[in-house]
Amino acid sequence: MSVDFESLSDVLKHSMRRRILLVLYERKNVSYVDLMDLVGATNTGKLNYHLKILSDLIAKDQNGKYGLSEKGQMAAELLRKFPEKKTGQTPLNVADATLIGFAGAILTVINPVFWGSFIVVLLKLDVTVTLFSILGFLGFVYALIVPGAAMWLLTVRRAHSHDMYDLLKPPFATFILLLVLLIVMFVLKMNLTVTVTTPATPGQNGAISYAIMQTSLGTFLLAGLMFSFLGVIIVEFASKMRKRITS
Repeated sequence: MSVDFESLSDVLKHSMRRRILLVLYERKNVSYVDLMDLVGATNTGKLNYHLKILSDLIAKDQNGKYGLSEKGQMAAELLRKFPEKKTGQTPLNVADATLIGFAGAILTVINPVFWGSFIVVLLKLDVTVTLFSILGFLGFVYALIVPGAAMWLLTVRRAHSHDMYDLLKPPFATFILLLVLLIVMFVLKMNLTVTVTTPATPGQNGAISYAIMQTSLGTFLLAGLMFSFLGVIIVEFASKMRKRITS
């Protein structure tokens, strides 16, 4: 790939390509196997991809070892003069964990599938079996992923850490908040139940068939007690898998 001044920032955007240039700057001539080990590449396909993008900045000698071209030398010196800003990890304090956990609790309470079903009932709209199934699936996905993903993102940005101890602090706060809310709702008998019924359709032998979906706000809150933890764990696992694939 031909690299000019305008495209240099895009070429150096990926951390793996920056590592390759810095390793070649320090070691001069490096074999393919050694380069793969030094930059922490997990497979040859990914390394070859990054080497192809850096083709205008690197060069191979007659022995097949990699080094830097004149452009690559200048790019590496630029990286050394302007190193990446390293952000130190800071443990997530109780106040931050509580605020993030509160956000997770709010996202659990405002589950759009539940309130969307509530609006459907108020407007007395007909619901097909297909839409009936989709609503149930989306409600599950939202409750499992959205609050957990939001808490994961806020925790990582705040603490600059992927430590599981820090990641699970906000879900614990969410658990406590939702539990208190459930207890209050139970004592005051304030639970809101939504029943969605599909239009009746004639079946065999004159039988009438229809489907009923009944859910309550308390059900989503009860699911949130467990889903808040699972959501964070799922997103963290997905993040690690993405890093392994792109590295």
